Amino acid sequence: MLDLQQLKPTPHQPRTTFTEASLNELSESIRENGVLQPILVRSTPSGLEIVAGERRWRAAQLAGLTSIPAYVRDLDDQQAAAASAVENLIREDLNPIEEVEAKRRIAALALGLPEEQVMTRLRRLLDKPEEDQEGVRELDTAFGRLGGEKWQSFLRNKGRILNLPADVKEAVRGGLDYRKALVIGRVASAGERRRLIQLARDGATVQALHDAQKPQPTERDAQLKAVVRALGHKRLMESMNPRKQSRIDKLVAELHQLLVVTEDQ
Repeated sequence: MLDLQQLKPTPHQPRTTFTEASLNELSESIRENGVLQPILVRSTPSGLEIVAGERRWRAAQLAGLTSIPAYVRDLDDQQAAAASAVENLIREDLNPIEEVEAKRRIAALALGLPEEQVMTRLRRLLDKPEEDQEGVRELDTAFGRLGGEKWQSFLRNKGRILNLPADVKEAVRGGLDYRKALVIGRVASAGERRRLIQLARDGATVQALHDAQKPQPTERDAQLKAVVRALGHKRLMESMNPRKQSRIDKLVAELHQLLVVTEDQ
């Protein structure tokens, strides 16, 4: 049992958002049942650091506890970062941004690279795995511990979240589905992205977001489409009186002449 005030969060924490509602719910459970699963702690030169279980630690303080059960392990920075990422991913309660950043950290640790370089390396290994077979094995093992998607699938799908504009990333943190975010993130205009984000929040599907980006037809476009459709409607043309048919024939001939002249110029 460790004093709550002795502990400090890890800088490797994947979670960046602790909602008040979820903390309050957990604190109520802790008041009734106590902390059912010990947190994971390591000793550092600056004191005791929470490797996994920061949410439980925060909720225990809200519940009025003064101490918390903990496992104390001897972990270096890389081991602590990996343990923190894996523990949170297994719980499956990270938002998509936090999940992607945690998996990027795991990939970086597996390959021994800085996080800012790892996505480029993953893309390289996806195309040419023979360049670093040992690294590929390390990635397979690291992602296998998570029991979910393989690193190749992560790179092709959710990993693309990291390239989104800041405003779209913020919307994802707020609950925007990442598949919709990937559609919106391709738009260059910040104003247009805001419009699409609002459409998504209002329930627009992925396909609806694609459609919303298509240029809207002008009145002239609509008129041309209606004329072409009518001219191709044989029964409609035959049902017109001779005067109208004659007028249409003359207009069609005139239009044909204009178009032929245009092509010749």
